[in-house]
Amino acid sequence: MARKAKRKEVALEGKLRQVIDPAIAKALAHPLRSHVLVILGDRIASPNEIAKELGLAARDLDYHVKVLVEVGMIKLVRAEQRRGAQEHFYDLKKPALYIDRSEWACMPEPIRSLFSASLLKVVVDEAVDALQAGTFNGRSSHQSRTPLLLDEEAWSEVAKVMGGALDQVIEIGERAAKKLSRTGGEGIPIEVFMVGFETAPRHHSAS
Repeated sequence: MARKAKRKEVALEGKLRQVIDPAIAKALAHPLRSHVLVILGDRIASPNEIAKELGLAARDLDYHVKVLVEVGMIKLVRAEQRRGAQEHFYDLKKPALYIDRSEWACMPEPIRSLFSASLLKVVVDEAVDALQAGTFNGRSSHQSRTPLLLDEEAWSEVAKVMGGALDQVIEIGERAAKKLSRTGGEGIPIEVFMVGFETAPRHHSAS
Protein backbone atom coordinates (compact mmCIF):
# COMPACT_ATOMS: atom_id res chain seq x y z
CA MET A 1 0.00 0.00 0.00
CA ALA A 2 2.81 2.39 0.96
CA ARG A 3 4.65 1.64 -2.30
CA LYS A 4 1.51 2.40 -4.35
CA ALA A 5 1.06 5.72 -2.54
CA LYS A 6 4.68 6.60 -3.25
CA ARG A 7 4.19 5.95 -6.98
CA LYS A 8 1.18 8.30 -6.99
CA GLU A 9 3.22 10.99 -5.24
CA VAL A 10 6.03 10.74 -7.80
CA ALA A 11 3.53 10.92 -10.67
CA LEU A 12 1.96 14.04 -9.12
CA GLU A 13 5.33 15.73 -8.82
CA GLY A 14 5.93 15.12 -12.51
CA LYS A 15 2.64 16.80 -13.42
CA LEU A 16 3.44 19.82 -11.23
CA ARG A 17 6.77 20.30 -12.96
CA GLN A 18 4.97 20.50 -16.29
CA VAL A 19 2.34 22.96 -15.02
CA ILE A 20 4.51 25.43 -13.08
CA ASP A 21 7.70 26.85 -14.54
CA PRO A 22 10.29 26.13 -11.80
CA ALA A 23 12.05 29.42 -12.55
CA ILE A 24 8.86 31.41 -11.92
CA ALA A 25 8.02 29.44 -8.79
CA LYS A 26 11.50 30.03 -7.38
CA ALA A 27 11.54 33.71 -8.30
CA LEU A 28 8.21 34.26 -6.51
CA ALA A 29 9.08 32.19 -3.46
CA HIS A 30 10.34 35.27 -1.59
CA PRO A 31 8.98 38.86 -1.98
CA LEU A 32 12.48 40.34 -1.75
CA ARG A 33 13.31 38.86 -5.16
CA SER A 34 10.49 40.84 -6.78
CA HIS A 35 12.06 44.05 -5.44
CA VAL A 36 15.45 43.02 -6.80
CA LEU A 37 13.89 42.43 -10.22
CA VAL A 38 12.16 45.83 -10.17
CA ILE A 39 15.40 47.64 -9.32
CA LEU A 40 17.31 45.77 -12.05
CA GLY A 41 14.50 46.67 -14.42
CA ASP A 42 15.52 50.30 -13.93
CA ARG A 43 19.29 49.90 -14.17
CA ILE A 44 22.30 47.63 -13.82
CA ALA A 45 23.21 47.36 -10.14
CA SER A 46 25.29 45.41 -7.65
CA PRO A 47 23.90 43.62 -4.59
CA ASN A 48 25.58 46.28 -2.44
CA GLU A 49 23.71 49.06 -4.25
CA ILE A 50 20.41 47.17 -4.12
CA ALA A 51 20.87 46.45 -0.42
CA LYS A 52 21.46 50.15 0.33
CA GLU A 53 18.31 51.11 -1.59
CA LEU A 54 16.25 48.54 0.33
CA GLY A 55 17.85 49.36 3.68
CA LEU A 56 19.36 45.89 4.08
CA ALA A 57 22.77 44.37 4.65
CA ALA A 58 24.40 43.10 1.43
CA ARG A 59 24.73 39.62 2.91
CA ASP A 60 20.92 39.45 3.19
CA LEU A 61 20.71 39.62 -0.61
CA ASP A 62 23.44 37.17 -1.55
CA TYR A 63 21.26 34.05 -1.53
CA HIS A 64 18.36 35.70 -3.39
CA VAL A 65 20.66 37.09 -6.11
CA LYS A 66 22.17 33.63 -6.51
CA VAL A 67 18.68 32.11 -6.95
CA LEU A 68 17.71 34.68 -9.59
CA VAL A 69 20.91 33.92 -11.50
CA GLU A 70 20.28 30.17 -11.27
CA VAL A 71 16.74 30.44 -12.64
CA GLY A 72 17.93 32.64 -15.51
CA MET A 73 16.12 35.87 -14.62
CA ILE A 74 19.23 38.01 -14.07
CA LYS A 75 22.78 37.86 -15.40
CA LEU A 76 26.23 39.07 -14.36
CA VAL A 77 27.35 41.83 -16.73
CA ARG A 78 30.57 43.09 -15.18
CA ALA A 79 32.81 43.09 -12.12
CA GLU A 80 34.70 46.06 -10.66
CA GLN A 81 37.52 46.14 -8.12
CA ARG A 82 36.36 47.90 -4.96
CA ARG A 83 38.43 48.08 -1.76
CA GLY A 84 40.39 44.94 -2.47
CA ALA A 85 37.37 42.89 -3.53
CA GLN A 86 35.32 42.46 -6.70
CA GLU A 87 31.86 44.00 -6.81
CA HIS A 88 29.55 42.19 -9.23
CA PHE A 89 26.91 44.01 -11.27
CA TYR A 90 23.75 42.38 -12.60
CA ASP A 91 21.11 43.08 -15.23
CA LEU A 92 17.79 41.50 -16.15
CA LYS A 93 17.87 38.55 -18.50
CA LYS A 94 14.14 38.86 -19.19
CA PRO A 95 11.60 41.64 -18.51
CA ALA A 96 10.94 42.12 -14.80
CA LEU A 97 7.88 40.44 -13.37
CA TYR A 98 6.82 39.30 -16.84
CA ILE A 99 5.04 36.00 -17.48
CA ASP A 100 3.91 35.18 -20.99
CA ARG A 101 0.32 34.17 -21.74
CA SER A 102 1.04 30.45 -22.14
CA GLU A 103 2.81 30.28 -18.76
CA TRP A 104 0.01 32.27 -17.11
CA ALA A 105 -2.66 29.95 -18.50
CA CYS A 106 -0.89 26.93 -17.00
CA MET A 107 -0.42 28.41 -13.53
CA PRO A 108 -2.84 27.33 -10.75
CA GLU A 109 -4.99 30.11 -9.27
CA PRO A 110 -3.12 30.31 -5.91
CA ILE A 111 0.16 30.95 -7.76
CA ARG A 112 -1.51 33.55 -9.99
CA SER A 113 -2.87 35.33 -6.91
CA LEU A 114 0.58 35.29 -5.28
CA PHE A 115 2.16 36.80 -8.39
CA SER A 116 -0.56 39.46 -8.78
CA ALA A 117 -0.41 40.49 -5.11
CA SER A 118 3.38 40.78 -5.27
CA LEU A 119 3.24 42.84 -8.46
CA LEU A 120 0.54 45.21 -7.16
CA LYS A 121 2.45 45.84 -3.92
CA VAL A 122 5.62 46.70 -5.83
CA VAL A 123 3.70 49.05 -8.15
CA VAL A 124 1.96 50.85 -5.26
CA ASP A 125 5.28 51.25 -3.38
CA GLU A 126 6.97 52.62 -6.51
CA ALA A 127 4.08 55.03 -7.20
CA VAL A 128 4.11 56.35 -3.62
CA ASP A 129 7.88 56.91 -3.81
CA ALA A 130 7.46 58.76 -7.12
CA LEU A 131 4.67 60.95 -5.70
CA GLN A 132 6.81 61.85 -2.68
CA ALA A 133 9.78 62.61 -4.94
CA GLY A 134 7.63 64.79 -7.20
CA THR A 135 8.37 62.74 -10.33
CA PHE A 136 5.06 60.91 -10.69
CA ASN A 137 3.35 63.73 -12.58
CA GLY A 138 6.48 64.96 -14.31
CA ARG A 139 7.21 64.96 -18.04
CA SER A 140 4.38 63.41 -20.09
CA SER A 141 3.18 60.78 -17.63
CA HIS A 142 0.11 58.78 -18.61
CA GLN A 143 -2.65 57.82 -16.20
CA SER A 144 -6.01 56.41 -17.20
CA ARG A 145 -8.85 54.19 -16.02
CA THR A 146 -11.21 52.83 -18.66
CA PRO A 147 -14.18 50.68 -17.51
CA LEU A 148 -15.60 48.56 -20.35
CA LEU A 149 -18.39 46.03 -20.82
CA LEU A 150 -17.13 43.27 -23.14
CA ASP A 151 -18.03 39.84 -24.40
CA GLU A 152 -15.48 36.99 -24.49
CA GLU A 153 -14.33 37.79 -28.03
CA ALA A 154 -13.77 41.47 -27.25
CA TRP A 155 -11.94 40.62 -24.01
CA SER A 156 -9.56 38.38 -26.00
CA GLU A 157 -8.96 41.23 -28.45
CA VAL A 158 -8.16 43.68 -25.63
CA ALA A 159 -5.75 41.19 -24.04
CA LYS A 160 -4.01 40.75 -27.40
CA VAL A 161 -3.68 44.52 -27.86
CA MET A 162 -2.20 44.91 -24.36
CA GLY A 163 0.26 42.09 -24.98
CA GLY A 164 1.33 43.67 -28.26
CA ALA A 165 1.76 47.07 -26.59
CA LEU A 166 3.98 45.50 -23.93
CA ASP A 167 6.14 43.87 -26.60
CA GLN A 168 6.57 47.27 -28.28
CA VAL A 169 7.43 48.98 -24.97
CA ILE A 170 10.07 46.34 -24.25
CA GLU A 171 11.53 46.74 -27.74
CA ILE A 172 11.73 50.52 -27.30
CA GLY A 173 13.45 50.02 -23.95
CA GLU A 174 16.02 47.69 -25.47
CA ARG A 175 16.78 50.17 -28.27
CA ALA A 176 17.12 53.02 -25.76
CA ALA A 177 19.45 50.96 -23.54
CA LYS A 178 21.77 50.26 -26.51
CA LYS A 179 21.75 53.94 -27.50
CA LEU A 180 22.51 55.09 -23.95
CA SER A 181 25.38 52.61 -23.69
CA ARG A 182 26.90 54.18 -26.82
CA THR A 183 26.34 57.81 -25.85
CA GLY A 184 26.97 57.43 -22.13
CA GLY A 185 23.73 59.20 -21.24
CA GLU A 186 22.07 58.68 -17.86
CA GLY A 187 18.59 57.94 -19.18
CA ILE A 188 15.19 58.58 -17.62
CA PRO A 189 13.99 55.83 -15.25
CA ILE A 190 10.31 55.11 -15.91
CA GLU A 191 7.88 52.40 -14.91
CA VAL A 192 5.13 51.09 -17.20
CA PHE A 193 2.32 49.22 -15.49
CA MET A 194 -0.53 47.71 -17.53
CA VAL A 195 -3.37 45.70 -16.09
CA GLY A 196 -6.72 44.54 -17.40
CA PHE A 197 -8.99 42.52 -15.14
CA GLU A 198 -12.60 41.58 -14.56
CA THR A 199 -13.96 43.84 -11.83
CA ALA A 200 -15.70 42.60 -8.72
CA PRO A 201 -19.54 42.46 -8.91
CA ARG A 202 -21.17 45.76 -8.00
CA HIS A 203 -23.95 45.45 -5.44
CA HIS A 204 -26.38 48.35 -5.73
CA SER A 205 -28.71 49.07 -2.84
CA ALA A 206 -32.40 49.48 -3.71
CA SER A 207 -33.58 53.11 -3.82
